[in-house]
Amino acid sequence: MITPPSHRRSGVRNLLLMFLGLAVFGSLGTWQLNRSAERRAVLDAFESAEASPPVSGLESVPAGGDNTRVRLTGRYLADTQVLLDNMTHEGMRGYHVLTPLETAGGLVMVNRGFLAGGPDRSELPGLAVSGGEREVVGIAVPYFRRGLRLEEEAAEAAWPRRMVYPTADQLRGLFDSALPDYQVLLDGEEPDGYVRAWRPYGMAPERHLAYAVQWYGLAAAAAGIWLAVTLRRGRKRDAN
Repeated sequence: MITPPSHRRSGVRNLLLMFLGLAVFGSLGTWQLNRSAERRAVLDAFESAEASPPVSGLESVPAGGDNTRVRLTGRYLADTQVLLDNMTHEGMRGYHVLTPLETAGGLVMVNRGFLAGGPDRSELPGLAVSGGEREVVGIAVPYFRRGLRLEEEAAEAAWPRRMVYPTADQLRGLFDSALPDYQVLLDGEEPDGYVRAWRPYGMAPERHLAYAVQWYGLAAAAAGIWLAVTLRRGRKRDAN
């Protein structure tokens, strides 16, 4: 039996749609797999840094931080602290406390950890810390950032200043100082810190892996639908 031209065109169209689905969903699945591997590498590097001996001074830290554990000597500038807003820990909303540390090698922002916010956002938590000389140990990492920045937020005028995902350039503008492109996450054993359940910022590798499985599942579904439609058309032609 001769297959009508309309059926042939329909079959070709369905085949092309199936291949398109395989290409799109398969590539998205592979991208998520790669992201999972990248995140796992970041976590492994961070865990390795936690166990490594610290280097001394800002001059020993690479430009991007690179998960370098560092020991610094300096004094906190307690009157000019920054609160990273919209942070969470175990379901609580609050802030990360960024305190500038003045060292012989320059100024650097030390993240002293998570501090829960109160029910009244107009009341900021107390951030008192001694300005005497001290040694500080922590891990140098890039500033936290969100995936999409729609517009720049204006910092509040008073100190401490609440900011949402500030960039290094924004912070340099506040302090009129050549801050490095990283912050220092204060070690858990260091004094004058808050909750420090540090992990590299971003999605867990397991979530990327779960998304990869979903995309590959959609690719398999596209192939299954094409096969089912093709077999049904074949049975109809045979019946006629």
